[in-house]
Amino acid sequence: MKENSSERSVQIDCFFLDFTGHPTHSTKFSDAIMILLCVVNSILVLPTILLNGLVVVTIWKTPSLYSAPSNLLLLCLACADFMNGLISEPFLVVHIIGEATRDAGLFCAPGLIMESVAWFASAISGTTVLALSVDRFIAVYMHLRYNEIVTVRRTTIFIAAMWPLFTVNIFARFIGMTNRQFVTANVTVILVSLVVIMLIYYKIFKIVSYHRVQIQAQVISASQSVSESTKTIHDLKARKSLLTVVYIVGLFWLGYLPFSCVLVSQLMVAPNLPLRTAYGIAATVVFSNSVVNPGLYCWRIGEIRAALLKYVRKSRVEQVRERTL
Repeated sequence: MKENSSERSVQIDCFFLDFTGHPTHSTKFSDAIMILLCVVNSILVLPTILLNGLVVVTIWKTPSLYSAPSNLLLLCLACADFMNGLISEPFLVVHIIGEATRDAGLFCAPGLIMESVAWFASAISGTTVLALSVDRFIAVYMHLRYNEIVTVRRTTIFIAAMWPLFTVNIFARFIGMTNRQFVTANVTVILVSLVVIMLIYYKIFKIVSYHRVQIQAQVISASQSVSESTKTIHDLKARKSLLTVVYIVGLFWLGYLPFSCVLVSQLMVAPNLPLRTAYGIAATVVFSNSVVNPGLYCWRIGEIRAALLKYVRKSRVEQVRERTL
């Protein structure tokens, strides 16, 4: 019996995106997963854009915030998360629909845009998280020289250098580098970064534990109670800042470790439906970090929370004035 045209295999040739669509390859489970991924990413788009947009505007419009190097790094991270919400997630939804319907127009261009922007934003996020970890290490290990070593100027230069560097990295797949070479190089960098971050925090917590023992021993002396209480307050603030970065790093680990495992699997076996489904799930988990991160800033960092609430109130007042005029 002759096969219906709708049941034929569809080959889509689109740069580094591999896809051979055939209805018999899909299952009810895989179709349900794809629909769920579309729904989840669609829901995440608006809060990701709004929350990260508010954080970016708040830090940018508050001189006291962007005068701190660590806040500049958070601003950079929020910009990367904003890009995911504005571009990566909507185009992922369209890309998945194109794959499900075997529509080359919906599959190819949105997929290329999503992949390029998502990899760019991920590179910015990963490097920023690593920089935040190094920042906390310097604050703990060389706290007396922290302000001398970590300055706004140096942090700004570091951030400015990242954007063109990772832009070149993204375009490498279009100008000669094979997809296998690109994925191999980038997943290696991700895994190395995860290990380096883990080692940094292992060292940080060893130093923090040592300092805690020292302070407890010194507080025993009643004559030092006033000076030590001041030192303890400073220690609590430093610990809270450290814990905030630990939460961000933890989310980074939870998002990028499964994603890296899926990428390694794709390098080892030929493209297939289970791997494509796993890639969609892993990418969605990574994108979900983008909506959680700004919530962490506002929950853990009082200065950002206060500035954001002040900016929102001011915006509302201005809107009311415009309506009354």
